[in-house]
Amino acid sequence: MMKQKENDLLRYLLDNQDHFVTSEELAEVLSLSSRTIRNYAKRLKTQLNMHGATFEAKPSLGYRLHISQPVAFDLYLTKNYQLADDSVEIDVSDRQKYILNKLVIENEAFPIDDLMDRLFVTRSTLSKDLSMIRKELMPYELVIDSKPNKGIFITGLERNRRHFILDYFFNHSDNSLQHYMSNKSFFKRISFDQITIIVLDECRESGIHLTDFTIQNIVLYLALSVQRMAEGFELQNIQLDDKVETRSVYIVAQKIIRRIENGYQIHVPESEVEYLTIQLLANGKNTTIISDAGIHDDIDSVLQKIELEIGYPISQDYELKKNLIEHLKPMLVRLEQGLQLKNPLLHEIKTNYLPYFLDAKRYISWSTYLSQFEINDDEVAYLTLHLMAAVEKYQDFNKPRTLIICATGYGSAQLLKNRLKKEYSEYLNIVGVKGYYEVDNLALADVDLIISAIDLSTQIFKVPVIQVSIFLTESDIKKINHFFYHSRTNLNHHIEINDESSLENDQLNYFEQFTDESYFKIWQDSTTREEVLDQLSDMVTKNESTSFKKELLDQIDQRELLSAITFSNTIAVPHPAKALSKVPQIAIGVIPNGLKWSDKYTNIKLVFLLSPSYWNNQGLTAITQTIVALVENPEAQSDLISVKDFYDFQQKFVLLMKGGRKHEFRRNTGHRI
Repeated sequence: MMKQKENDLLRYLLDNQDHFVTSEELAEVLSLSSRTIRNYAKRLKTQLNMHGATFEAKPSLGYRLHISQPVAFDLYLTKNYQLADDSVEIDVSDRQKYILNKLVIENEAFPIDDLMDRLFVTRSTLSKDLSMIRKELMPYELVIDSKPNKGIFITGLERNRRHFILDYFFNHSDNSLQHYMSNKSFFKRISFDQITIIVLDECRESGIHLTDFTIQNIVLYLALSVQRMAEGFELQNIQLDDKVETRSVYIVAQKIIRRIENGYQIHVPESEVEYLTIQLLANGKNTTIISDAGIHDDIDSVLQKIELEIGYPISQDYELKKNLIEHLKPMLVRLEQGLQLKNPLLHEIKTNYLPYFLDAKRYISWSTYLSQFEINDDEVAYLTLHLMAAVEKYQDFNKPRTLIICATGYGSAQLLKNRLKKEYSEYLNIVGVKGYYEVDNLALADVDLIISAIDLSTQIFKVPVIQVSIFLTESDIKKINHFFYHSRTNLNHHIEINDESSLENDQLNYFEQFTDESYFKIWQDSTTREEVLDQLSDMVTKNESTSFKKELLDQIDQRELLSAITFSNTIAVPHPAKALSKVPQIAIGVIPNGLKWSDKYTNIKLVFLLSPSYWNNQGLTAITQTIVALVENPEAQSDLISVKDFYDFQQKFVLLMKGGRKHEFRRNTGHRI
């Protein structure tokens, strides 16, 4: 097990793989002497060179980490970060990952004796490992074969290898948007942000709608494809049908692949375009294609049978039928191609809602289309959500203005929507359900509250956000009740308060925690959007890597592509699409004469540049909610724009955080806090 300081040193080098880091910089960051850094570096170099990484050390330049064997290196990290005393179980898992990495990803062949020597195990133990691995490979039609002079190796199609790699090495149950898009040791030179923008651009333009979960699956698949092609592995050609829908989606796939070719300076074979077409057909909802009448008839027949059993008029439910058709069309493409989705909600559905799940399995057997296929539990779970949503809807429903954001598809979104209607019918008017990537200015128009099933704590919106589970648990209900109690149902001016007895001290502490005089500037002369962003981003770059500023500005641009970061005619709140900072930071710009932010917003006078932490953002919500409240308070805006210095701004802003009345806000000026 590594010492904590060695862990910290390695973590810092991992985060800064693109450049050399001097011992002086490491000493300052880790609060160690340069000599101690050199001693730790010497020890790490010996260890890492044996576990898939090269530890470079150059005079005057410093140190740099290069990962040559990603999975071997990840296994080494896993062992050294392990805290629990379950080494036997970890060893089994690690051995199998190592074997699969060598056989499937690196396409190597091993004599059994060589593999026994590498893993320090007996023939009996290795035989048990291989038996378990064969079971893992079986659903993907991958086989462990052997030849006398070659040893053991994997046979099977490249497309099946890729599916196995994604499912085995990168499968996740976390509902965070960037959770599994950050394996820097495997995807060394691939930008997930770049590929995501390409997929979003082309799919939006062509009318193909993807859920957040499937967007990430396709982006991850494309990243793996680029990696595999760079290593010389290509897909076999497949035969596409000549349907209108297939031809239209093929054109979209072609555009995506051409942009990836240009971005990575690689040649992509036709088979990759064909297979991406299948992926988009299997995961997307194409609004330009009319649904097959046969699917309509099949759904009508099944719903009528279900209606007789449960007593609810679901055969007349237009919304349910529409959602089922949109789900079933790509699902049938998947089934015909031997593809099936993973469902991050499967475990929770089978654990807490098993009767619904078993009913959905039984109803599938009534479908002429679906009964032809062997359907896995992940796909059944998606259909279960539609069933649960339909049943919930007939319990109770009413009105008030709330947008629901959900990443895992329309079935889960409808379930959350109907549970919210049942629990809060007299308070909420649910005006829509969206995926994260569908949230734009139009979707946010006239919305007073966002209830989200994904973590949006690092994103700033003009209205309050409450994060819940799609199943709306007891703790979620308490959270929403807390919101209504403190807002007195006035959604436009809500500022959440957790501990009213210590509110005054908390507000000041939060403000001082995230910003100070060095994060503040007043522009008395004319300036530009670019200059303000450049200087404010410099302020929050302290103690960050050399590449931080560029990545921050790129992420701010990407966030603005999704929806506006201008909150009013005078306020802009630039912030990244994903959290980048070690600690949350806020840089503040005051421009009394205004600046042109865009053609629509030509007189921005207050700029709050927020850089949330990828680790912990406690207290940041109090700041962002105050900015939201400031939008509706022109007198407070005027006072902040006319401040003399940072301390004047601080006093007025903290008073606004406390909910001070407008005349109090104006009266308390001129004294430092």
